[in-house]
Amino acid sequence: MLQKIREKITGWVAWAIIITIGVVFAVWGIDLSFTPRAVAAKVNGEDVPIEPVRRAYQEQISRFQQAMRGDIPEEFLTEIRRGVIEQFVRRELLQQRVSEQRYRIGDEELLAQIQSFEVFQVGGRFSMDAYRAALAGAGFSPSMFEADQRRALEIQQLQDAIVISAFSTPQELERRVALERELREVEWIALPLERFADGIEVTEAEITERYQASADRWMTPESVNLEYIEVSLDELAAQINASDEELRAFFEMEVAREPERYVGIERRRAAHILLSAGDDAEARINALRQRIVEGGEEFAAVAAEASEDPGSARAGGSLGWVERGMMVPAFEDALFAMAEGTVSEPVRSEFGWHLIQLEEVRAAAGASFEEVYDELLREYSRRRAEDRFYDTAENLAQLAFENADSLQPAATELGLPIQSFNGLTRVGGPGIGESRVVIDAAWSESVFDRRENSALLEIDDGRAVVIRVTTHNPPELRPLQEVSERIEAELRSERTAARVRELGADAKARLAAGEAIAEVAEALSADFVAGLTVVRNDVTVPPDVSRAAFSAPRPVPGAPEVVAVDGAANHYIVSVLSAVPGGVDMLRPDERRELNERVRTVSASQELQSYLEDMRNRAKVTIFERSLQQ
Repeated sequence: MLQKIREKITGWVAWAIIITIGVVFAVWGIDLSFTPRAVAAKVNGEDVPIEPVRRAYQEQISRFQQAMRGDIPEEFLTEIRRGVIEQFVRRELLQQRVSEQRYRIGDEELLAQIQSFEVFQVGGRFSMDAYRAALAGAGFSPSMFEADQRRALEIQQLQDAIVISAFSTPQELERRVALERELREVEWIALPLERFADGIEVTEAEITERYQASADRWMTPESVNLEYIEVSLDELAAQINASDEELRAFFEMEVAREPERYVGIERRRAAHILLSAGDDAEARINALRQRIVEGGEEFAAVAAEASEDPGSARAGGSLGWVERGMMVPAFEDALFAMAEGTVSEPVRSEFGWHLIQLEEVRAAAGASFEEVYDELLREYSRRRAEDRFYDTAENLAQLAFENADSLQPAATELGLPIQSFNGLTRVGGPGIGESRVVIDAAWSESVFDRRENSALLEIDDGRAVVIRVTTHNPPELRPLQEVSERIEAELRSERTAARVRELGADAKARLAAGEAIAEVAEALSADFVAGLTVVRNDVTVPPDVSRAAFSAPRPVPGAPEVVAVDGAANHYIVSVLSAVPGGVDMLRPDERRELNERVRTVSASQELQSYLEDMRNRAKVTIFERSLQQ
C-alpha cells in the first residue's frame, strides 16, 4: 500500500529522501569471483544446475511467506538458500554413488511409478493427455521428467538398501522399553501452599523495608505521549455514496473480469478416444466415429478397444468432470461448443486426434446482483476511495515534512482530527501502539530526540499515520500505597513456601525412616496417595510426581527412594519410589515385534543420515550461493 503512495510523491520532497544501501559479502565455502555462473554448486567436479535449485528456492520462500504472513528476514533467506543448495548437493552425491554402484530401474517399474501420481489421473485412472498437459504446464518434457524419476527411484533403491540392513540390539530394545514401557510404583504426600497460609503475618514495617530494598522493581516504565493524524481507507470508503445504476455497471464489469467469482464455473462430464498423430490417424479416427454415430456402437466399447490413452481407455474413455483450463485449447474449445449427448467431429491437438463424447453438463451456479449487493457496495466503495486515500496520505506526508514541528497545518488543510495516545512504552501499547513501525518511529532520533513529525507510517493495509512526540515520561518510583498489596502478597507467599518446605523436610525424614505414609500425612495435615503404579509421563498423576519417580535411581529392595519436589507455585510434594516393575520380558510377542521394528526404524534413519554425512565430508564441494541471488 505505501509503495503506491511513495510512487505518487513527487517534487522536492522526493529529493529529500536519501537511501544508503550497504552490501555485505558472506563467505561460506563459496567461490568469490564475479564471473556469472550457470551452476549452483560443483560436487566432485560435477555441476549442479542452477535452474532446479532456483525453482526449489522460490517454492520454499513462498511457503515461508505464507506461514509468516509477510516478508522474510534476511537471515532466514540465507538459511533457506543454504538448505536448498545442500539438498541438491546431497542428491548429486547420492546420484554419483548410485552410478558407481550401478543401480538400475526397469521401464515397467518407472511406468508404474508415473502412473501412480494423482496429478496425471482423470477419474482415478492415468491419462496421457493429463500427463502431457501437467508436464507442459510445469516446463518439463516427458523425457526430462522420466529421466528425473528414474534417477529418483535409483536413489530410493540405495536408501532402501541402507534402511533394510539396519537392525536393533537387545540393549537398544531395553532402553526403548525403559523409555516407553517402564513402570514405577510410587506414593506421595502433597502439601498445598494455600492450606498453610493462615496465620502468616506481614507487618507494615516489613512491607516498607521490602519496598525500599527493591525500589527498581516498582518503577513505572519509560513512556511517551503522542499526537497523530490517521488516514483510513475504510473511513473514506464509508463516505462514498453509490447509486444502483453505478453498482449494476460495476457488477457487469466484475462479471466480465472474474466470471467464476460471480457467475460460477460450468463443468462438463466427457469421454474421449485418442489416436496419436500419424499418416493414417485422421482416416482411422473418422472410421471410429462412423462406427459410433452411424453404426450405433457404444462409445465406451470403441474407446476401450481403440483409444491410445491407456488411462482413460480402461474406463471406456471417461475423463470425468472437466472445467475450463484443465485441457489443451483445441480439445477444450470443441468440448465447450458441443451439445449434451453428442459426439464431436475429429479434433486435432498436439497429442493427436480425438473423438469427444459430451455426457453431461453441470451449469454454473452463479450469484445474482441482489445476492451480492452488500459485497459489491463494499468493494466499489473501497476502490473509489483508494485514489482519495493515496492522495490524502501523500498530502499528509508532504505537509508533515514541510511543517516538521507541528501537525496542526496538516490537520487544518486536510480536515483530519489530531488524535492523542498516552503512555507508549518501548514495548508498545494498545491501539496504534501495537504497531512495530509506530513504536520504532516514536523512539527514533528524529521523532523522540528532535521532536519532529514522523514519516508516513503504514500500520495496517489501508491505514497510515503520522505521529509526533509531545511529552516524555521518565521512569518514576510508584508510591508505596500503590504497590503495598503486591509486596504483602509476595512476602506472605515466600513465608508460606518456607513453612511448607520445613514440613516437607520433616515428611521426607519420617518417610525415609520407614514411617507409614498415612500416619505422616495425618500428622502434617497433608494429602497423600499410596500404592500407585505409573508409566512415564502419566497424565493421571501430577507432573512433578511423574518426573520425580522416573528421575530417581532404582530403589534397593526394602529401601525406597524418597524425593522432595518443590512445586513452588502451589504445592510441595514428597515422593516415595518403592519398586520398578516391568521390562522386556513382560512384553507380549506382538508388542515386542512392534517395538523392535520401531527401534530398527530409528536406527535405520540414523544410519542413513550418517551415510549421507560421510559422503558429504569426503566430497569436494564448491557452492556458488550468490547465483541464487541474481
